[in-house]
Amino acid sequence: MGAADLGRLVLLAAVWGLAFVFIRVAVVPLGPFALVELRLAIASAAMLGYLWWLGVALRGPGRWRKYLLVGLLNSAVPFTLIAFAQQELAASYTVILVSTAPLWAALLAAALLDEPLGARRAAGLALGIVGVALLVGWEPAGSAPPAWTVACVLVAAALYAVAGVYTRAAARGIPPLATAAGSQAAAAAALLPFVALAPPTAAPSALEWANVLALALASSALAFVLYFRLIRDVGPVKTLTVNFLTPVFGVGGGVLLLGERIALNMVGGTALILLGTALVLGAAPRPAP
Repeated sequence: MGAADLGRLVLLAAVWGLAFVFIRVAVVPLGPFALVELRLAIASAAMLGYLWWLGVALRGPGRWRKYLLVGLLNSAVPFTLIAFAQQELAASYTVILVSTAPLWAALLAAALLDEPLGARRAAGLALGIVGVALLVGWEPAGSAPPAWTVACVLVAAALYAVAGVYTRAAARGIPPLATAAGSQAAAAAALLPFVALAPPTAAPSALEWANVLALALASSALAFVLYFRLIRDVGPVKTLTVNFLTPVFGVGGGVLLLGERIALNMVGGTALILLGTALVLGAAPRPAP
């Protein structure tokens, strides 16, 4: 991996990890539905403009049905679950729990795609489970996060894994950036009616609006561009190493920007989850040349 690709990988990890800081700040006045709607609408507008500039076609036979399902599985539902959780859950906890997505992907592949777990993957899954249990089940200060917030984030991580499997099967032949932009636009349209159910509770401050824009433009639009550029240039296996860097930025941002604290259970739980992820990814089938 060259210096430019390494820089893109680190930048991708930064904007994905800091997304949980942006959510934690902006969800307070806006609420989950309005925040996610703004994230999706602004990101899709930016990406559609980028596609127009590149001359990439968005429309095609049956594409919008696929965009909608990808958008629901990969954006609208998990983004909303995470935003609901982050009304109570710290950014550092959230980013660590979301990093379990590769573990869910391995379990899903074994259950639905007939990919055997094998000893290495099974060990990785076991370490991940122990890591999550340590992270949320033992708190030295006696203030473990609410169970419902943990469940929301773990379901979101599982949905990311489901979305990955579905996108790989359904979006063949569609330019990846078109899938990214179309799915964001479809997700924004699907989520819009729900904003009326839980409208914002207060007018956001300038700082909170800045976090909304950073979430939409950096953690969504820019992140998708970086992600697919890395997939093209270095391949999916090396791109997945972003999973090991994202918690660094998420936890670091939570500590430095939000004043969150690092407890021993967080260090131990994160180490076990990332070690389990390394075992799972290391045992994953390599794509054919």
